[in-house]
Amino acid sequence: MVPNEENSFTHAKHLWEAGDVDAAVQLYVDLSRHARAPDLRLRSALAIVERVNPSRNAEIILEACSTGIELAESLGEPQTKAYLMGMRAKNLGIVNGFLSLARKNLRLAPGWLGFSLERDENEFKSLTAQIHANDEEIDHLVRSAQKESTDQTTLGHVLLSVGNVCFQRYLTSKTDFHRKSIPLPSFVRKELRNHILDDYLWYNTTDRQALHKQLRECEMRYLEAVAAFRVAGDELNEGYAVYALANDLRSANRFRKAKRYLTRAEMIANRHKDQRLLQSITVVKGRIRRRNRNVPNYAAGEQ
Repeated sequence: MVPNEENSFTHAKHLWEAGDVDAAVQLYVDLSRHARAPDLRLRSALAIVERVNPSRNAEIILEACSTGIELAESLGEPQTKAYLMGMRAKNLGIVNGFLSLARKNLRLAPGWLGFSLERDENEFKSLTAQIHANDEEIDHLVRSAQKESTDQTTLGHVLLSVGNVCFQRYLTSKTDFHRKSIPLPSFVRKELRNHILDDYLWYNTTDRQALHKQLRECEMRYLEAVAAFRVAGDELNEGYAVYALANDLRSANRFRKAKRYLTRAEMIANRHKDQRLLQSITVVKGRIRRRNRNVPNYAAGEQ
């Protein structure tokens, strides 16, 4: 181990804890790229993957995942490799959400029938190609990560990523399938959304069925993660997995089901006296009470 590099890693940790996130991230990035000790490069890549906000630094996270995957393989750490493959798939899914929104915005002109500018048409084709390429990589990563997860704890973490991929695809489909435009007062739109009636207003039967299927698959993958953690005897991670499922269901306005899962997660958090999980549960409970009003804009980097 190179002492100065180890000191830099410790300094990055202190910067992060002190709230100087940008400086900490830059140090982690430099170490993941240039540190002479492979294990330190891997630890730095993991710090980026686990701490950095994907809505602000998606490319940095994806680079760290790729770097970590290569290092984990060379260092003979197959479980770390599987975990990072799952995390790269998850973050590619998040990126696809942004790309799909950008693609949708190219077609939002009133009475849109076709592209008015060749530039917009080329941009649309480019975004579509990138989304498809990302989806192919996601599917490959998901299959490989599950195959290489030889212990249940690692499999649980990989399935958490898969569950989030399914949820991101559900959100992307909601954007892509939204074709109708009916002017309604904001309070009416909120009530429709809160009672999941907006699906019947904005989507046709085929698209609505596809959306419901995607959300069911999301729930199934999360529950598979819960089961894997249970087999491993890792109840606290089981609690975090149930919480993650509840939070995604809350984002999908499935409030009743989300509350049931939150209750289950809270029981586990109380048994382990895990304040971080308890605090997160409290925040999501508040958002459910407000029916997702005044929720931060994560796409803009709000917390």
